[in-house]
Amino acid sequence: MAAAEDLTSLSVVQLAERTREAVGAQDAEAALDLLTEMQRRGTGIFAGMTMGTCNEEIDLPEGITDWRFKGAARQAYITAAKTKALEAGTCDCLFNGFSFDNFTSEVLGKPGADLVNDDRTEFEGYLTQHQRETDVRYRDLETVCRSM
Repeated sequence: MAAAEDLTSLSVVQLAERTREAVGAQDAEAALDLLTEMQRRGTGIFAGMTMGTCNEEIDLPEGITDWRFKGAARQAYITAAKTKALEAGTCDCLFNGFSFDNFTSEVLGKPGADLVNDDRTEFEGYLTQHQRETDVRYRDLETVCRSM
């Protein structure tokens, strides 16, 4: 089976043919890769389905030069969003109604535009305090969400 990067070069017809072949051969890994590409393109069995996106949007100010900053900020933001989802008991996108600015205002008391390199330690402290317990509890919520 071609590497996942090669799947993007297949035509829709080729993609469908290879998917049928993988399913017929009971090649689960190849079938999953091919179906994932079909879903990404919105073709085949995924035609007409609208997929909402659920991505965190982190806009850091120009003055941030610490290469570890974005990772710490991102992980802290995701952890805070998981906490919000747990409090609400929701299976919706973690970031609906909870922007990065909301997060920085709640945790640091300032908007994201005012962040400086030294704020990384605040994000890391937040992670140390909340990440482990939140991740364990959130996995339970994900299990419930998948069963719905």
